[in-house]
Amino acid sequence: MKIWGIAATLGFAVLAFVFGLAVGNDAMTAALGADPSRGAYDGAAVAVSLLVGNPVQIVTLGLAARMTGEDLLEYFALNLPRRRDVIVAVAGLAAVIIAADLLTLAFGRELVPAFQLQIHRSAQAEGALISLWFALIVVAPVGEELLFRGFLFRGFVREPRDALPGILAISLIWSLLHIQYDWFGASLVFGLGVLLGYVRLYSGSTTLVILLHALLNLESVLETVVVLGWV
Repeated sequence: MKIWGIAATLGFAVLAFVFGLAVGNDAMTAALGADPSRGAYDGAAVAVSLLVGNPVQIVTLGLAARMTGEDLLEYFALNLPRRRDVIVAVAGLAAVIIAADLLTLAFGRELVPAFQLQIHRSAQAEGALISLWFALIVVAPVGEELLFRGFLFRGFVREPRDALPGILAISLIWSLLHIQYDWFGASLVFGLGVLLGYVRLYSGSTTLVILLHALLNLESVLETVVVLGWV
């Protein structure tokens, strides 16, 4: 398979991310008149930004991959995972979520970050809860995993010896982009990134990683709803 080198892969990834972010912010401003600096705290703004920006990012990555002449589904490893891999991966994710929650409580921290409560409250007030949930549970996992465990993984992990440094590098980049978290939250994101990276490595399926990310975000949304007392 023809694959972009590390430098080109990183360059196209940055281009896709920045382009998607810019278009998402423009759409947010046009639709809501929201200041982009408030996007991380306004639920409706977050929804619009993700719903518009992520598809732009995905199309940009797709064009970059298509320039290699390879099949897009194969380049992004969008194949159906084996049943055994799904069972093992979901069980592993559940164990990691429980461990992360216990660690969070042990450090005397709130299970649900303040910003997450805030975007839900603001989205409810603006009638944008369904849009926010769709963006968080479906759109964000697809966009992020195609970027990180799809495109970047394909370019960074070219040989078996590349697996550990590649997965760690991708997880670090992924965690640093979650600027809404403090060091503790970013550390948890890094750990989850390592898990997703190894699932991608051993299953050979980005589709499975997208599923895990969607389940992770679903659990986070449900936890938020419970903490807010909406159920």
